[in-house]
This record gives sequence, C-alpha cells and structure tokens, in this order.
Amino acid sequence: ALNAKLTHENALLKRMKFAAQSERFNAEQRSLLEDEIEADLAAVAIEIEHLQPPAAVPEAKQQPKRQSLPAHLPRREIRHEPESTTCACGCAMKRIGEDVAEKLDYVPGVFTVER
Repeated sequence: ALNAKLTHENALLKRMKFAAQSERFNAEQRSLLEDEIEADLAAVAIEIEHLQPPAAVPEAKQQPKRQSLPAHLPRREIRHEPESTTCACGCAMKRIGEDVAEKLDYVPGVFTVER
C-alpha cells in the first residue's frame, strides 16, 4: 500500500512538472499536495526509526599486542653502525637514540632471538 501511495504521489509530481499548462495544478492544489507529502515523509521517517535496531555502543577497538619473546631463548645482538662517526665538519657524532626490534629465528633444532 505504501509503495502504491508513493508511486501515485510520484506520478502527480511528474504531472505537475511536465504537464501542459492547462493540466497543471493551481497554487492552492499544490500547497495541499506539498502538505500531504511532508506529512507522509515524516511518517515514513518515524517508521524507519522504529524498524531500525537500537544502536549498540561501539566498544573501543583494542590494538592487538604481541607477547614478548621468552627470556630463556638465546639472544644474538646485531648492530648497524655507520662507517664513520665524524661529521663532515670534523665533529664527533652523538648517539641520540636507537630502535630495537626482536625477531625469532629458527635454525633446525634451535630457536634464537635476533635483537
């Protein structure tokens, strides 16, 4: 029924827009139709709200965290140092920080941690 009603209103609106001048609605008829359309749109919006499930409270997404590698595994440190620690002007470079990453390595029969 709702589909039929909306189809009929759509046909009326097309007639208002594209019909010959003699077939067009006058201003009084147009205002009555617009009032009906607004009321129908409000009713459909309320019906849609009632049909929608209640919005669930979004939980904060937790970032997956890797567990640290076990301490009992043997560790092998690999350092990537520059060839020269002197600047172009002759000053000595200073270490300002370092990034440390651990990777599990497997040689058949032995697990090690590369750090």
